[in-house]
Amino acid sequence: MFIISIALQKGGTGKSTTAQAMASTLGSKNKKVLLIDMDAQGNVTYASGVDNPQKTIFDVLNKDCETSEALINCKYYDLISSDRRLTNIEVAEDVDPMLLKNVIGSLKAYDFIVIDTPPALGNLSYTSLIASDYVVIPTEPRPFALQGLGALNDTITSIQNSLNPNLKVLGILLIKYNNRTVLNRDIKVMIEDYAKKINTTVFKTAIREGIVVAEAQTVRQPLIDYAKTSKVNDDYKAFALEVLQIIGA
Repeated sequence: MFIISIALQKGGTGKSTTAQAMASTLGSKNKKVLLIDMDAQGNVTYASGVDNPQKTIFDVLNKDCETSEALINCKYYDLISSDRRLTNIEVAEDVDPMLLKNVIGSLKAYDFIVIDTPPALGNLSYTSLIASDYVVIPTEPRPFALQGLGALNDTITSIQNSLNPNLKVLGILLIKYNNRTVLNRDIKVMIEDYAKKINTTVFKTAIREGIVVAEAQTVRQPLIDYAKTSKVNDDYKAFALEVLQIIGA
């Protein structure tokens, strides 16, 4: 089983889109996938077409239910949905850092667990990274990208030096990338240089921008169904294949 967090402390960087697209694509390749929505905003839960779930990741973490009771079967993956009450965990001072890892430890049936983390380096992201084997960092090619990458890398390094020495940055994924602009190409080179410094790489696949992403989320369908012939879907499929090759799955 491979556990992968999608993480960056900025909002609007495509974390939820990437998490759902990865889960859907892996599921379409006959992988058994669990998608966990650790973001109180619940974007992945909403995009998965789930309303008013009876049990959520908050209930699981709070030990109010068994993990199996919170599983929701979607077309390509199982989902454990978000909950607004996750903000209580995010701001709590005495959260067990192994909270999510202990929950995931009881799950044996999955090939992949994909975790969508919140846009902040608080308790929820911290516990997600401690529970993970790998982290994928999605970022837009924007001038301030390196600042966000640096802050996240500091957190990852801290976790590697303490509670999860096996955590590995699988790679940096460029989102909304346009190779026809000089600025995008220049920033890509900067990010590639930075990736070398932190012993990781930029994925060969970059995700192009496309209105179909917002459209699919609006109608609450996986991109792989809503726009299967789109360039963005092609990019996410190529990205998923690249992930499989890197981890040898």
